[in-house]
Parts: sequence; structure tokens; C-alpha cells
Amino acid sequence: MKKHIVLIKSKRPEKFNYCKFGNYKDKQGRNVDLIDVNDQKTDGYEMFQAVLSLDINGKQHRRVYEFLKGHPLMAGKFIIEDLRANEEKNAEGALKSAEAITKATELTENAMKDLAILMGLDSDLDGTMLKAKIIQFANGSPDKFLALTNDIDQEYRIFLKKALAKNVLTKVNGVWKHGSINIGLADEQAIVWLKDNADLYALLRRQLRTGKPAVEEVPVVEETPQPQALSTSTINELENEAPKPKGWFNNKK
Repeated sequence: MKKHIVLIKSKRPEKFNYCKFGNYKDKQGRNVDLIDVNDQKTDGYEMFQAVLSLDINGKQHRRVYEFLKGHPLMAGKFIIEDLRANEEKNAEGALKSAEAITKATELTENAMKDLAILMGLDSDLDGTMLKAKIIQFANGSPDKFLALTNDIDQEYRIFLKKALAKNVLTKVNGVWKHGSINIGLADEQAIVWLKDNADLYALLRRQLRTGKPAVEEVPVVEETPQPQALSTSTINELENEAPKPKGWFNNKK
């Protein structure tokens, strides 16, 4: 069986000489006694070195560990270091770092520029320099990097950053605004608003891309007055009206 090493370490090893851990009562008031290899009760455990190494996969070392870890003398004076837990944590960190680096190297140029905006980097950096900084970030902070790249709302977060930089949207006292309309007290609320207003979101994206306002004013076209149509009765009346006599000789006296 693989060893599981746990270290009991004095916080001040330079001044440590000896410590006797006697039997004690736990927080619930129960007696805690150390049992030896012969299953007999002892009067406690004596520690002669600043660092005690225990393989807790062994029965007796497990007893000593369980006895010491809750001992009142441990508080403030000793620390417990689980080497296997550290190894597993380091191994998990190494795997995450590898995953993050792999993902960073596969990013397209546009994806790197967008990610740089979320990371607070200058997206106009030279491509090689930008890639190096992103890989460095992925290696040093794999959890943060993977959280950014796996975020299902990444598109909206990038848009908010770009829209703010180009005054397509504004942020006043922490409140996101589109013109005079409040769209969210925080990024999350603003994202919900963008999702709920998909048509306007599309127009805002076009404005960000082209510089044209999201809502264009419709030009007012003046209509040319049209001649008033005559009714059928008026037309008939005009057609049947007798012509007026012309000249003075047609007047009767």
C-alpha cells in the first residue's frame, strides 16, 4: 500500500525541545486516550523532535494522528501538513495548467484580442506578445483563465467592455445605460437585458461595428399637394350647365 505521510510540525522549530501530549477531553467532553500497539491505554504521547512524520495508512500511526490532531496543545503551536493531499493538489493544478495552456495556444487572433479585453490587457499588442502574455496568464492562473474561456456569457461581457469604450453604452455610478434607459445595476443584469432585447442587441452590435446609431431617424418627406378630385354630381352639374350668352346683342330689352 502506498504511504500516506502526514507531518506534525512545530511552528517554532528553532526553539522546540520536547512536548508531552497527555490524554484529554474533546470539545464534546469525551475522554480521548492514546492506545498503544498492544491495545493498551497510555498516558499520552511524547514528541522529541520539531517534526513528526506519520504514515497514517499504518494502524498505530493512524492512532497517534487521530489523537494529536484534536489535542488542545496543537492550537497555535503546531501545524499539520498532509503530503499526499499536497501532492494531489499539485497534480490537479498541473493538469489544469496544462489544459489552460493547450486552450491558450489554440486561440485565434480575434479570440485572443477579445480575451485580452476581459483580462484587462491591451488588445492592440503585437500578436506574438499578446499570445505570450495570455499563455503566461493561463499557466499562472489556470482556474481564472478557464473560467473566462468557458463562460457561457463571454460574448456579452466582451460586448459590454467594447460598447463602454465606444460610448455605445454608458455606465453611470455603476449603472449600465442605453441613452436614458437603465439596463442594469451590474454586468449580470445588463446581460439579462441584452438577452431579453435581442433585436436591439443586434442593432447595438451593428452600431459598434459601423458607428451608425442603433435607431435611425426616419426622414420626413413633404408631400406635394394633389388636385382635389371632383365628385360625380359636381361633374354632371357642370356638364349640363347651359353656356352663358356672349356679347351685348344677345341681351333682351
